[in-house]
Amino acid sequence: MKRAVPLICLGFLMLAPAAWSQSIFDKIKEQAAKLKPSAQSTQQSQPGQPGTPPPGGATNLHGLDDYNGCMAQAAGAQEKLNAQVLQRKLDHASDLSPDARKKIQEDVAWLNAKGAGQQIPSPDPKNSQRYLLEMTDEEQQEVSGTYGRYSSEVHDKCEARYGGMSQFSDPSGRLPAPIDTHVPFPDLLHATPPAHVATAREQHSACMEATHGVRWQIMAEHMERKLASTPNLSAQDRKAWEEDIAVVRAAQASGATKAPQSPDPKNPMRYMTRLDANDQIAMSQEQMARTQQVMASCRNGGAPQTAESSAQAAELAAMHDARRAQRNAPPADAAAANAAAQAWMDAHPFTPHKYLAGSATQADYLEKSGTLECFDRAKGFRAKQIADKLTAKRTTAPAEQRSQLDGWIGAWRAAEKSGAEEATPPAGSGAQDYLHLLSGTEQQEINMANSIVHNKVREECNGMDHMELHRQ
Repeated sequence: MKRAVPLICLGFLMLAPAAWSQSIFDKIKEQAAKLKPSAQSTQQSQPGQPGTPPPGGATNLHGLDDYNGCMAQAAGAQEKLNAQVLQRKLDHASDLSPDARKKIQEDVAWLNAKGAGQQIPSPDPKNSQRYLLEMTDEEQQEVSGTYGRYSSEVHDKCEARYGGMSQFSDPSGRLPAPIDTHVPFPDLLHATPPAHVATAREQHSACMEATHGVRWQIMAEHMERKLASTPNLSAQDRKAWEEDIAVVRAAQASGATKAPQSPDPKNPMRYMTRLDANDQIAMSQEQMARTQQVMASCRNGGAPQTAESSAQAAELAAMHDARRAQRNAPPADAAAANAAAQAWMDAHPFTPHKYLAGSATQADYLEKSGTLECFDRAKGFRAKQIADKLTAKRTTAPAEQRSQLDGWIGAWRAAEKSGAEEATPPAGSGAQDYLHLLSGTEQQEINMANSIVHNKVREECNGMDHMELHRQ
């Protein structure tokens, strides 16, 4: 409509005289000047119109750009921190081989370039994480912890400054905006390297190294005692003895696993001749005892052997012995299980009752027909089997175990009589303590016989015509 008005006016101007058209044109200009501020006020009063997003609205991406720019300071931080730790190793490690030093230098250059955003291939394309093999566990943990703290601080400052969903999790309102969102980059290059913490394997190996010098220590002690108890030695003989003791003590100090070098080249085993056969036997026995003490201490984490740790070691050894005995135990006797099951079935026969017509409910039918009584024949069999097995063990059990057996035998006999599947434990006993009195083979035979009885009862009871549906 706004476009139609100027066109109509233009048509009048073309047909009208010049003076009249001039006056008309002035009036049109006046009306247009009045309409312009009106249109602007209308547009400002409707900020939600399509195509005119207000400043700072959802479609304004300036805030998101600021947030991304703030978070960009943490880009490549992990690669840079790994490069710092490796460079520190290059600067301070004096025991690196030329090949190892060359590899670390290559990895440092690659990590720095990757941290700067450059896409360059790894110095070892088949193993792009080779640099991790050049770092200890403590150094890797140092990098991981430092990077986690640094990236978290960057994230928190950027969120607080440029907003995000985290502002709504603050119950007191928007998070206060810090003045500076820059986070100083960590400096691991000049940091003190983390101390090495020996692993359990390393601790055990270091502890077991003490066994290497035990033999030479005991030999030197025996030689010293024998020298002290041998009178009237010449100065030359005493000197030879002392030389032999000295080389044995040196072997003890170095933890040598090979025979020490004799001071007499013509007699390389001269130090061994200082002890006779009886001394050698006594030395071997003492060496075995001391070695076992060291090994026990190593199993206990390097601490001295205590009464508690000795008891735990004995308990563990007994458990291993029991497992070996179970592994070597004979298999369960299937024939004996079948015989026990059949003897129970023979002692508990079932004759179907004559069904009485007119039963009102299914429950009434199950009771009057004898169906429940048929299935109840399996009750008590497992309890009888357990009681029988425990009774058979009583004659050969030690005296301190018989009272425990008697308590469980009575409990399972009561369960057999009541038809219960489980026995009431004797006073002071757990519900499963009786299993410790039975071997694995005996438990297998009990389970096997119990399964046979249940299968036989189910087959017989399911095959009976309780309702006489097939009677003629």
